[in-house]
Amino acid sequence: MHYFYESGENHMGFPIKEFIHSINQFETHWHEEIEILMVLKGSINIRVGNQQYTLKEEDLILINRNEIHNTFKTEEDNVLLAIQINTSCFDHCYVNLNKIHIDCKSFQCKKEEQEKFNRIKQRLAKIVWELNKKRKGYQLLIGSEVHLLLVDLINNFNYTLLEDNTLLSFNKETQRLQNIIQYIHQNIEGGITLQDVADSQNISIYYLSHFFKQYMGFSFQEYINYIRLDKAVILLTNTEQKITEIAFTSGFPSTKALNTCFKEAYNCTPTDYRRKYKNTPNTKKGKIEELRSRTYLDVDRNMALHLLFKYLELPEKNSKDNNPTYTLNEFIEINADDQVKEFLPFWKKLTCFGRASDGLREEFRDQLRELQKDIGFEYVRFHGIFCDDMLIINLNDNGDLVYNWYYVDKLFDFFKEINIKPFVELGFMPSEFGQSDITVFAWKANITLPKYIFLWTNLVKEFIKHCINRYGLKEVETWYFEVWNEPDLENVFWIGDKESYYEFFKETAMAVKSISPNLKVGGPSITYQTMIENNWLDEFFKYTITHQVPLDFVSFHIYSESYSSKKYAQDLWVRARKGEDAVSLLNSWKDLKRIYHDKDHTYNTIVSANQKINEFLQEKPEIHITEWNASSYGRNLINDTCFIATFIIYNVLRSTGKTDSLGFWTFTDIIEELKMGISSFHGGFGLINKDGIKKPSYYAYYFLSKLGHTIIDQGEDYIVTKEQDNIQILAYNFAYFDDLFIMGDTSLLTNEIRYLSFEEKPGKNINLQINGLSGNYKQISYELNRENGSAVDEWIKMGAPENMDKDEIQYLKGKSYPKVSIEKKELKNSYTESICVPVHGIVLIVLEKLI
Repeated sequence: MHYFYESGENHMGFPIKEFIHSINQFETHWHEEIEILMVLKGSINIRVGNQQYTLKEEDLILINRNEIHNTFKTEEDNVLLAIQINTSCFDHCYVNLNKIHIDCKSFQCKKEEQEKFNRIKQRLAKIVWELNKKRKGYQLLIGSEVHLLLVDLINNFNYTLLEDNTLLSFNKETQRLQNIIQYIHQNIEGGITLQDVADSQNISIYYLSHFFKQYMGFSFQEYINYIRLDKAVILLTNTEQKITEIAFTSGFPSTKALNTCFKEAYNCTPTDYRRKYKNTPNTKKGKIEELRSRTYLDVDRNMALHLLFKYLELPEKNSKDNNPTYTLNEFIEINADDQVKEFLPFWKKLTCFGRASDGLREEFRDQLRELQKDIGFEYVRFHGIFCDDMLIINLNDNGDLVYNWYYVDKLFDFFKEINIKPFVELGFMPSEFGQSDITVFAWKANITLPKYIFLWTNLVKEFIKHCINRYGLKEVETWYFEVWNEPDLENVFWIGDKESYYEFFKETAMAVKSISPNLKVGGPSITYQTMIENNWLDEFFKYTITHQVPLDFVSFHIYSESYSSKKYAQDLWVRARKGEDAVSLLNSWKDLKRIYHDKDHTYNTIVSANQKINEFLQEKPEIHITEWNASSYGRNLINDTCFIATFIIYNVLRSTGKTDSLGFWTFTDIIEELKMGISSFHGGFGLINKDGIKKPSYYAYYFLSKLGHTIIDQGEDYIVTKEQDNIQILAYNFAYFDDLFIMGDTSLLTNEIRYLSFEEKPGKNINLQINGLSGNYKQISYELNRENGSAVDEWIKMGAPENMDKDEIQYLKGKSYPKVSIEKKELKNSYTESICVPVHGIVLIVLEKLI
């Protein structure tokens, strides 16, 4: 339970403060500002003075200055919007504003009176929208909305004007009340009586009793019971204590007293409350402080702000008009003979897909062939080379172990055919070798340790020997062998602790090196969160040094998301491996609160990895990021948008020289970790959707593949390269997520509305001049943006059809290609061009020297 007098600086220099939060416990507070509360989800109880109300979704109430109010939860979860306005800032334009006491309670008015409340809600929505988007001049827009909000309150609602002597008396009384409450909370644990409090304030019991009732709205004993009740709720949802124990631990004289208070507050018994809330992910085995610090991100809030923003006139589902109309101009002058540095295509080193057996499917092969033809990656990484669906482990009639490499050969022969090498993730465990049948993914990957380590190491050795016999030692020595996948996620991808993985890595690495010391083995293929947040990687490095374990490369994964509950994420995977219904899992996965890092998260993580490696290892190994994407959720609707194309280019150009590879997860939507997505554009990871339609992200790599190997100039939003006499200019307009989306709110992201969750940025106009170019050139210009080359935007224009026929798919394939224009230019020592790049857009210009 909390009580507090709220104070603090105005939000970002404005006369307002904004909160989006959840009420999870009994709170008493008051503040100098007027406060408008709106329930966005669920319901809450609130007591203002002597009056108690229950507010439901969309209900709104105004709390006046220094008006004491108590909030406490109902049996429902809740999300609230609170806007506090410092009326002292408006004294210069409305002298008596600080003395006004306004009556504004939507739930007490009839339906025909709700229009005036809807205007208030519209003002609140505009304020939240502008604070989130931070458009140019947003400070002025917010200021105007606050003024208009106050005008609406004064003109449309009843109010009383308090006299000066009344205000002075009220301020004295609130200060006394603050002292009383502070004393209660400082002494509640040792037991406290009304006499104790009266003595501390030098007043009589009779005066204290009436004073407390008058200003708090309930008696001293009721207040004490609320504090005890708050403690009982925490014990109910976080411990296994019996109801009788909880009653006495919380300070109630009996179980009956606890039951009485519980029924009054929550309309149910303590047992019923525990049954309902005990096993929810947010409270299961949680710590008391974790429950106390709960925010609105810890409840299902996907539709919370949707409820608020319905009072705004948002852009239509495929409108491009939600971005600023003004354009930023940039002037760049460079020389064609400048050579800033070499540009090595490290991003082309590695691409990824879901599992080995996918590579046996014809539609998958068609996509990878086209990817290689257009771009040409050097390596490909995937899960499950040893999984059961590859049919490697067999027993003959005598019961002897026999390896069958037929499907492995089919897969690797295909790789050889299209000129791509395997980046072999050694995993998962064949079920015949595993200690148990615990699996992950819809395709049942066994994640346990082997029954006997020699079964595993013999498999690894025989696999490598077979590959050498088929493809030659020289070839296989160019491959990479990565030991397992994300063993740091215990009970998700690894049934064991970190020490067991260290030993497993050593045995596997030694097995690889026993075939040839020139074979490249590495790992540990962990998540960026583990690498940054604890000493897992540090101890791994120490182990390899102490035990002289070979480590040719270090691998890890980077996604832009963090999680408000890593335990909840792990619980979902545990449920998945136990075979829970896929629909139920998908719904739970949607409810997982994904919180995004800032736009430079990829770069900063790679820098941190380099620092750790330099700290622990004398000889620096290669660094490979073997999974990377903006999202780790294969149903995130941003994955189909133009945003991902600019995300790829921004991060690739930022990370140049910091890592040896940056493997995008994945090149295709043909992936079945949670079963294949049903919709054509379901937010899958891939550069290509399941129908073979190329997404904007595909063309990010296509454009990068056309850049030269020498950088002439590079800025925040462009790069100019050279290859012999040819020049390549790549410009992009990268807009990251807005504040609400970063903090996990997905209210503005739907199947047909996919661009309202990004920061608002203007278009860019880059005026470029390259000196030192003469002769005849062919200029090829490519434009990728929401109007040109975005398949998902075209699909939405079509009406977002599902189960498309061949003609519809072929139509979208044609529309997915960027706009191309070609012209010849005769240059006389200078090339000039004005490049217009809309937000989420990319422009590539290639100047080819003609003979």
